[in-house]
Amino acid sequence: MNAVKRPFSFKTLSLIIFLTILVGIGAYAVAWQFNDGKMGLKVIGSVFLGMSLPSLLMGGVLRLFRPDLQRYFAITGLTCLFIGLVIILS
Repeated sequence: MNAVKRPFSFKTLSLIIFLTILVGIGAYAVAWQFNDGKMGLKVIGSVFLGMSLPSLLMGGVLRLFRPDLQRYFAITGLTCLFIGLVIILS
């Protein structure tokens, strides 16, 4: 198979970042609801870890079908994972 290498697109990256932000808003709302509005650093770090999980899962699946899109999900997933771990461990 001859894979076509597509150039990096900031539009695609911004759309995937928007999708990740929407997941983060949902995770924050659920965490706020279950913690009675008490949001500490550990909870915020967990929200970032929750934001990284869908990106990593979708990126893994897209690796089979659309490898050019997988890199965008990897960027957002690893960034959220790193931020979440830094916040939790600080």
